[in-house]
Amino acid sequence: MTAADPSASVSPLDASAWARAILSLPSLPRAFLAAVELLRNDDASTAACISAIERDQALTVRVLRLANSPFYGAGGKVSRIGDAVQMLGLRTVSSALAAVSLRSALGPLSCAGFSFASYWRHSLCTAIAARELAPLLAMDAGEAFLLGLLHDVGKLILAMTSPQMMAQVLELARSEGLGLHTAEQQLLGVTHAEVGAQVVRQWNLPATFADAIAAHHNPLQDFVAERSGFPLLMQLANTIAHGLEASPPDMAVLLNNPALSVLASSEEQLRGLLERIDGELQVMVNA
Repeated sequence: MTAADPSASVSPLDASAWARAILSLPSLPRAFLAAVELLRNDDASTAACISAIERDQALTVRVLRLANSPFYGAGGKVSRIGDAVQMLGLRTVSSALAAVSLRSALGPLSCAGFSFASYWRHSLCTAIAARELAPLLAMDAGEAFLLGLLHDVGKLILAMTSPQMMAQVLELARSEGLGLHTAEQQLLGVTHAEVGAQVVRQWNLPATFADAIAAHHNPLQDFVAERSGFPLLMQLANTIAHGLEASPPDMAVLLNNPALSVLASSEEQLRGLLERIDGELQVMVNA
């Protein structure tokens, strides 16, 4: 996916230039759209999932690697996509399909100070966390995974469409100790949350996705009391992802975070949830 660099013509107040840059983005890849349909359709067939994967050799290799990872205990015995789908389940395999196809479409890019590897790891961790949390909040796990995967897509779009200005944003955030969204607002007049919301609208994804992405840097307490659907899910998943990405993972801080108490009735249950998310992240990052 490539786009022209509008950085020379974009000023902090020129919202129309950002809109034009977003409208110029290519469509989502076919494999990703197929995964979206599989994740959102409770009646999707296993055959459709297998067919979507087998059309792409790289996807086939990655799904088999995922199925044979120690995390799932198959011990290298899975050699067919059909067996992988049966063992992992349709939702897990479709999630992997969505992640791999989107990653292939979004990279590479050149923006000083922007690490695609770090961006992707955080997006994937947030997606896995969102999928694990969804049943606890009576939400759809497939849609939760997709939302987590896309919640920070605005960062990537800004780095792609205006790499020079985004590099300045990253340097300002680093040198002044600012949150990235604050630095974006100061230099660009727009935040990655706002851009991400516009992007998913352009890609014709659900309006609930756009609303949650737009609000994902709002204070968490705004959503906890109301248990307000996707925005709350995104905040909690994002919080967990940031904690698990610390080196080493900041498990103690997460266990003591009062906002996460809505997810489990005991510390033991919450610890199990966090360890499961972290374990699957290690598998999918390396798949």
